[in-house]
Order: sequence, then structure tokens, then C-alpha cells
Amino acid sequence: MAHDWKFARMIGFSALLCTSASMATAQDDTVYTLRYQASHPSNQAYVTLNGQGFRDLVEEMSGGRIQFEVYDAGALVSVTGMLEAVDQGVLDISQSWGGFYTGDVPEADVEVGLPLAWEAPWQAYDAYFNRGLGEVIEEAYESRFNVEWFPAIISLQYGIALREDIDSLADLEGLRIRAIGIYGALAQSLGASAAVIPGAEIYTALQLGTVDGIVYGTAAIHEQDLQGFLQAMILEPNMNTGVGHWVVNRDTWNSLPEDLQQVISFAANYGNLAQAMRYTAEETASIPVLEAAGVRMISLDAADRATMTAAAMEIWDGIAERSELAGHAVEIVRQQMRDYGRLN
Repeated sequence: MAHDWKFARMIGFSALLCTSASMATAQDDTVYTLRYQASHPSNQAYVTLNGQGFRDLVEEMSGGRIQFEVYDAGALVSVTGMLEAVDQGVLDISQSWGGFYTGDVPEADVEVGLPLAWEAPWQAYDAYFNRGLGEVIEEAYESRFNVEWFPAIISLQYGIALREDIDSLADLEGLRIRAIGIYGALAQSLGASAAVIPGAEIYTALQLGTVDGIVYGTAAIHEQDLQGFLQAMILEPNMNTGVGHWVVNRDTWNSLPEDLQQVISFAANYGNLAQAMRYTAEETASIPVLEAAGVRMISLDAADRATMTAAAMEIWDGIAERSELAGHAVEIVRQQMRDYGRLN
């Protein structure tokens, strides 16, 4: 593998307390400026918490020897073109979501989180760092592209938010739901149709009634001021906590001294966990804001949960058939769910 998954364990928490002088042993005084673009709007927590937290930690732990030239989503290249842009060196590093790249990386649907797999960020961490999923997804990206890949655990409260109130999953029949990738497939399995609409256009789509609902996180709804268009949100079960990624151009990576590679590895693999906890707080604090605006939070009954689970399992099966790596990745998650007592 291009980087050592045991490294973060060996460094330990004490690395966070190191001064920049002890962390960056100053083999040279070169300052490396990395072109960085994120896939999501600049006001969303994935950018302000995960992304900014990552960059702050890298700059601090490198003693300023790594700096970032930051571009908003779509500013330098399109969101769907970001992976290729890193591969070609147009970007040095991107912070994105694998669901945009499943045409090239079929395993990315496991990377982002299979529907109903991970209800909380610790479960995603367990799959990636304890059960081998990290190595599988790393191979999926790094065998196809000139990149180094790192997971970005998020901590979403990911649900179906709707312009009209509903009583059960049966009420989704015929609705048009903005949902990306496998979550669009899940919406279709539940009787809705899926609309692929960029995040920046969701406000207008809800305002005009172009869509009847969205699959989205609670913080993102609040941050984009969408709650005024919504009446209900299926929040339990959580559809997935969510995992994005950072990818670094391999030539850029190889140009960095080893100590700076270790800084980036630490910031992505363990520093990100602190941002995930902050994201948990952001999502949780957004729920009463949505409720105060009149959005009713819905917890599905046992029958509807069984219906949604059955639909999700069909999607898992389909993803597992895409490639040998995808099958391996899905089986890791299945075994994890069995160990948790959530699957037979």
C-alpha cells in the first residue's frame, strides 16, 4: 500500500500535542503550497469543519511548511472532474464524496456508506481502521488513478426531508426526491423517482416545487436555510453517517519529505476524527432548529424499517456484483453488521 495504515496508531494521541518544531524536523525550509478544492458549498459543515480542520492541523503540525491555495466547489474544475484533476496534477488535493466517481470507482458506493450500514461515525471508523475496508478502498482508487487516498469520516444525520408531511413510506410513492447515487436508487426502491440536482440548486428546486423532497443531512438543511420549504423528515433510522475522502496527487505526495507525508496522514486518519465529533454536534444542534421551523421528525415503525432494510439489502447485493474489490468491501460491512447483531 502507498501509505501505512498502522502509522496513525503508532503516532498516538501525543502527536497532537507536539510543537511544530518537533513534528517537522526541518530537513529543509521549503514551503509547499498545495492547490486544494472541495466538492461542497463553502458554508457546509463538511467544508467548514472537516476541510478547514484538516488544513488547519496540517499547517500547524508542519510548522507552516505546507500551505493551501483553496478553491471553492467548481472554481477551478467541476466537482465531477475533481478526481481526474488530481490524477493529472491540476489539483494537488481534493476533498470530495465518492458518489460522484462511481463510474470510474465502482467501490466508491461502499466508501460513502452503504444505505443503513453505519448509524454513527464510530461504526465507519471500525470498518475502515479495524476491519480492512480502508485498504480495499485505497486499492480501488490508487490502482486506477495517480493518487494517494484518505477517508474523511463525516457524521451525518442523513434522512429524507419532504415538502409535505407523510404518515409512512407508502406516501413516498410518486414523489420526486433529490438523491445522489445509491441513495437515489434507494428512493426509487421505495416508490419515488430520483433527481440529480447540484447542492447549490436545491434551494430553488424546493422553492419552485421541482422536487418534493431531498436526501440530506440536518446541518446542511439548516446551513442552506431550506427548513422553510419542508414539513417532515424521516430521521430514524439514520440512512448513513457518511464518509468522504481526500485524494492527493501521487507526484505531489512523493515530492514531500517523509515528515510532511506523516503530517498529512495523521491529519486525515486521526485528526479527522475530531472534526467528525464536531460534525456530530453540528448535526444534533440543527435538529431543534428544523423542528422550530415546523419540520416534523419521523421515526419509522418496525414494518417500514423492514421495508427500507430489504430495499437497502438489494442495493448492497447489486454493488457487490460490480467487481471483486466491491464484493470484498460489501462483505466487510456485512460481517460488521452481523457482529453488531443487526444482520443474520
